[in-house]
Amino acid sequence: MGKTSGVLEAIRAEKGVSWMLVNCWGKSSLTSLAEAISEAFLASQSRMGLSLKTILSGFAQMRPQATIDPQTGHPTFSVDLASGREFTPRSLERVLEPIGEEGKKRPLVVVLDEFQALLQLAEHREVMATLRGAIQLQPAVTYFYLGSIRNQMDAIFNDPKQPFFKSAASVSVGPIPRETYAIYLRKKFATGRRDIEDAAIERVFELANDITGDVQQLCSQIWNTTDAGEVIDVSAVGRGLERIHQAERESNSRIIDLLTPGQVRVLLGLAKTRGEQPTSKSFLKVSGISQPSSVTKSLMRLENEGLVFRDSKGYRFFSPFFRTWLLSEGPR
Repeated sequence: MGKTSGVLEAIRAEKGVSWMLVNCWGKSSLTSLAEAISEAFLASQSRMGLSLKTILSGFAQMRPQATIDPQTGHPTFSVDLASGREFTPRSLERVLEPIGEEGKKRPLVVVLDEFQALLQLAEHREVMATLRGAIQLQPAVTYFYLGSIRNQMDAIFNDPKQPFFKSAASVSVGPIPRETYAIYLRKKFATGRRDIEDAAIERVFELANDITGDVQQLCSQIWNTTDAGEVIDVSAVGRGLERIHQAERESNSRIIDLLTPGQVRVLLGLAKTRGEQPTSKSFLKVSGISQPSSVTKSLMRLENEGLVFRDSKGYRFFSPFFRTWLLSEGPR
């Protein structure tokens, strides 16, 4: 399992603890962030066994709406906090108040997933300061801040000028060791009477960049394209990858359509060079761009769009399969 699943599994192991999960990824406005927090809180109330009537009446100021998922039978919630009025960072304090009150009644854990994505908000400095101020007043509530971009999480929690400086203990989670993960994958394939070659497993790790969820996504497609009694080789991995490309082709094409030709060339260059030294002469030659400054500007846009991120080795794709799609059938 990945970081989010690991944290939730640890929380569920504690009896009598309620929890709420807020996905900060893709929240392009302060209002969408506040609504995500409110919806997660309402969902946590539902998991505590409260009736829909109690939940909806108790939080009428959020204007909540509940619908029943036809597959699970569980309620899902949505809220509309804007409704024509201005929503400011200070408004977050009102959104967080019910969380603090709930924490006084019973143990409550709040998981803020992809927390570094809040840096993309136009008013992120004030948002961070407001969040930190409100959270400080909730000593009975435990907060987890999860992030997938290490340098951005470091900037949030280790920079003395940031509101969250030294406000949380830091735990770095690396990839699952391949030798350990390989044993797990073999057992899973064996349940369907499938054997997988060593080279095929290594190819899976390489294509998925050792990212837990992406490894499982690729293995799921390999399963769907093989039969019981089959020995899975590297070619079978390729067929599974093609299934992923087919499923994501339309969305990937839409992403490309929203980029400038120069930004697309930088993306292709990153895909071909694995993101190392993107302003070097060799990268400029591969990408067909003449000026390093043009590459730098494009990288800023690609980062802001959540397509790539920077780590100690260079630039990496958020989705390793977007990279493989670019190399196999992307724009030329």
